[in-house]
Amino acid sequence: MNGKCASGAWAAACAISVAVLLTGCSSEKQARPSGPPPDPGAPSAIPTSSGGSPSPSRSPRIPGGLPDLRRIDQKDATAVSRAALTVMYTVDSTVDAGLRNARLRATHYLTTTYAAAIKAEPVQYVPEDWRRHRAYLAVRLRPTVREKGAPTDGPTASYREWEMTTVPTGRDRWRGAPRTSVVYMALVRSAKNAPWRVSDVNVVDDG
Repeated sequence: MNGKCASGAWAAACAISVAVLLTGCSSEKQARPSGPPPDPGAPSAIPTSSGGSPSPSRSPRIPGGLPDLRRIDQKDATAVSRAALTVMYTVDSTVDAGLRNARLRATHYLTTTYAAAIKAEPVQYVPEDWRRHRAYLAVRLRPTVREKGAPTDGPTASYREWEMTTVPTGRDRWRGAPRTSVVYMALVRSAKNAPWRVSDVNVVDDG
């Protein structure tokens, strides 16, 4: 994570890539598969590139919609982290190329430095079966008990942990395999009464 890392799982999270969440989004070193498409919910090797997709894409139309920053108490680190995480991982195959697009939609929740790092990421592509089912990634969050060794909160730095379950959800009632991860988030603000912004997110696969 940006800044100092504590011992235990928080230290381990420093080396975990966010890309672990979406097995369907691959790195640009992988080749497009030549065989038949995978079974629904299975990982799909779909390549990335350094450009070619609008970023961010328009907002997806999903049941309940996405959190609205203007309606959130931005001085509440828990509220900001929950909303940011929901926006960052609600990938919609009807409007997004892949995870990067969804993460860029959360720019207003992020620090300038973290937003710039996400913008520099390669474009990713969702699995083809998601597109066939017009699927989006449904995000469910559950707060977890802070682990031993986790950093302590301060006036301008805060840390949150979430259990995140994501389910590819088709608009034709298709469902892909759910995936559960533990998410470690760091938030900062410029002053005691300033709004919180997310400075780093690390996702650790729980499976």
